[in-house]
Amino acid sequence: MRMKATDFNLSKDIVFNVEKGMTTFKDTRLVIFDANAIGLLRQSIFKELGWERARSLFFKFGYQHGYADFLQMKLNYEFDSEMDLLASGPVIHTWEGIVQATPKEIRYNRETGEFYFSGVWTNSYEAQQYLSYNTEAKEPVCWTLSGYASGWCTAFFGKKLLAVEPVCMGKGDDHCEWLIQPPAAWDNRAKPYLAILDEL
Repeated sequence: MRMKATDFNLSKDIVFNVEKGMTTFKDTRLVIFDANAIGLLRQSIFKELGWERARSLFFKFGYQHGYADFLQMKLNYEFDSEMDLLASGPVIHTWEGIVQATPKEIRYNRETGEFYFSGVWTNSYEAQQYLSYNTEAKEPVCWTLSGYASGWCTAFFGKKLLAVEPVCMGKGDDHCEWLIQPPAAWDNRAKPYLAILDEL
């Protein structure tokens, strides 16, 4: 049965198998961790490796997560349109408790290579965890969220795309925003992420 992006309901497809000690979504195993524990891990890695290496590591982690989620959605669900398939990314990101994701503008053209996808992230666990350990940053801090959006959209479009935060709670804004474009369409804000994207 075909569906719209907003019809997706993760709670209907999560299976808790207490006999095996496994929680699954379709054929993917899920693990559930307390956000504070992840925040401590993030902060420890940040302190050990420094800003640039930590950003690279968490961006790659998020990218893999987003790419894998897209493949699960494409394989297991039939959407009304390609646009609904693309828009289901923010929906599943929200269901996973990572952030409340609200798309603003979506446009793309596979023939010309144009891609533009913007939106608002509210209650980013990553920004909240960063601020629980640090003062406001000078740069965006939602590295796994940006990686997730980049991985999801790259899997959808079939060409590498990059998500960057023009606005981030971690640097003093009252919410976070994302903007996803091809690498060549970006300005200097994307410079720290381009080398990371090349490694993926």
